[in-house]
Amino acid sequence: MLDACRRIGVPVIETDRERVLAYRHAVQQLDRPAGAVENLAVLPLGVPDTPAGSALQSVRTRVPGAELPDSVVLAWSVRGSAHLHRAADLAELAGRLYPMSDADVVARMPVMKSVDAPLAVFGKTVAAMREHSLEPTDRGTLSAAVTRDVPEASAWCKACESTHVFYSLYLQSGLAAGIRLVRASGRLRITAAPKWHVPQQPARTDALIKDVLRLLGPGSIADVAALLGTSATALRPAWPADLVEVSVAGKQSWFVPDAIAALDSPPSPRGVRLLPTGDPYLQARDRAELLPDPAHRKVLWRAVGSPGALLADGEIIGTWRARKAGSKLQVDATGFRALSAAVREEVETEAQQLAGTRGAKSAVVAFDSI
Repeated sequence: MLDACRRIGVPVIETDRERVLAYRHAVQQLDRPAGAVENLAVLPLGVPDTPAGSALQSVRTRVPGAELPDSVVLAWSVRGSAHLHRAADLAELAGRLYPMSDADVVARMPVMKSVDAPLAVFGKTVAAMREHSLEPTDRGTLSAAVTRDVPEASAWCKACESTHVFYSLYLQSGLAAGIRLVRASGRLRITAAPKWHVPQQPARTDALIKDVLRLLGPGSIADVAALLGTSATALRPAWPADLVEVSVAGKQSWFVPDAIAALDSPPSPRGVRLLPTGDPYLQARDRAELLPDPAHRKVLWRAVGSPGALLADGEIIGTWRARKAGSKLQVDATGFRALSAAVREEVETEAQQLAGTRGAKSAVVAFDSI
């Protein structure tokens, strides 16, 4: 059982890294109990689609062979990045992700410190994004239209050789505007939800915090703030009062009370998974818990071009990369130590599924270790 103690008169729950990782493995359904895409527990926070197409791989890691139903859509959501969500969840999520203050806007988008009344300018940008996306459009056309409406939040871009609205503002205002994304033939098309209430202020940010902790907790205020792209100071006013304090090997963390029993006795993680770079499991900000060896963290999380994670029985034991060569997918799996025959066999099986996701007929796996 989890051991309860008291610190300054407040009950604190003691747990450890092994139970935390086992809990996350189970709650994120890496043991594959979901059965259908619509039942995925990771959808409320979203499944990252960076790089493009990786969200489908994360989905199939949990629901093998699944196709995306029409009820699941792509949107710019957490940190302005493209994520898969249930369409029915997005109106509520837009309110939960709406910035709470000028300080929150600047924490999420530092470039906004150059404008007066950042929160008001954010709202103005949302309105412009909505107005100019009611007919299907593309990223450049929409950006140009919004730039004309919000010149105070625009600047010269050397890469584009044009003046346009701040890119981070453009992306992070999209969800509140009801924008949906469609990838087709290598291009991104932008549409808007036909029936949409544009939020004017945040709503239930505390529920969003609980969703983060339920999937990626226990965690600190700083952990949750980093995931959401803001600061602990900006997030603190919305911090729920009914969270449970948890000590993870001495680190003060917080957790949702309705999942304490699941954290207490999680099932033992089983199986090998090839997690793409942006997989929800890898979104936790306590990377030292996910992968204790700093040298291994440096290999897995890079500034540019990070590999995927090789997960076996709940532990990240290596990395992988894949490239298409004709009708085959070449998968290079590199262990942080020599991989057992059993692990290699499961990697081969997972690689065949990956081949289908990448449009290849089969996969060829090469193994190595560091």
